[in-house]
Amino acid sequence: MNLSIDTLIQQSGTPISLPEVFIQLNKLTQDPASTVADIAYVIESDIGLTTRLLEIVNSPYYSFPSDVGSISRAVAIIGTKDLRDLVLTTTTIDLFANMQSKQENLRQLWRHSIYCAVISRILAESLNKLNTERLFVSGLLHDIGLMILYQGIPETTHHAIMQANKTGETLASIEKTILGYTHTDVGYQLATKWNLPDNIIEAIRFHHTPEKASDFPVETAIIHIANILTDMIDDENNLSLHQHQIDSDIWNISGLNTEVIDQVLKDAPQQLNEIYTLLFPKEQAA
Repeated sequence: MNLSIDTLIQQSGTPISLPEVFIQLNKLTQDPASTVADIAYVIESDIGLTTRLLEIVNSPYYSFPSDVGSISRAVAIIGTKDLRDLVLTTTTIDLFANMQSKQENLRQLWRHSIYCAVISRILAESLNKLNTERLFVSGLLHDIGLMILYQGIPETTHHAIMQANKTGETLASIEKTILGYTHTDVGYQLATKWNLPDNIIEAIRFHHTPEKASDFPVETAIIHIANILTDMIDDENNLSLHQHQIDSDIWNISGLNTEVIDQVLKDAPQQLNEIYTLLFPKEQAA
């Protein structure tokens, strides 16, 4: 199939840039001269976004001791970059929710991505030295290239996944044969076009091959582990099989050990339900 990544992205209907509110916010978070008031002003220009952010911040998922009544207060509590990442989360989901067809495959992929995001956050918390929201967003967007493939060429993508499941061959090798590139290549190109933070771009590009990550190896290794643990939870009959897919060198790079799996199995399902309801309120109401 001679379809370039650019053509595929256009064919999928994915915007080549994120909404202006995120672009402005991203610039402000990188400007040391910007103020809380500047950031709040940009976010509050979008009433729908403001409402959703305050709903999420005041949810049990964050469990702040008192209500957060304004964006300025949210910035003060969460921090500018964490709030930017939360805006990126809601913005991306809204983009795909507006585009996507009612494919069960795509819905399942979103569930997988949110589960991976939740587990990434739990793993980051266990290390107590990483930005947990940054890891959440990286986990959420790690398979964005696969979403583009499902959106642009759904039948080909579904066939590739079924072939990988049947033969045991990696999805990447099948994609490479059929398309000449992989879903990680697609995700990397889109993330670059969107000017996403470098740590997210690297996690998207190398979440299947974290040993290739040069700038953010720890974060990329965590996303790799979270991705496999997500599959592990979804396939309870083969827990040990999935666990053994994580190379010992990757555990070493991440700074984690296998003991964290028990914590993931305990906390992830409830956190998934909480955040899924917040991020997909329309689906819950349907």
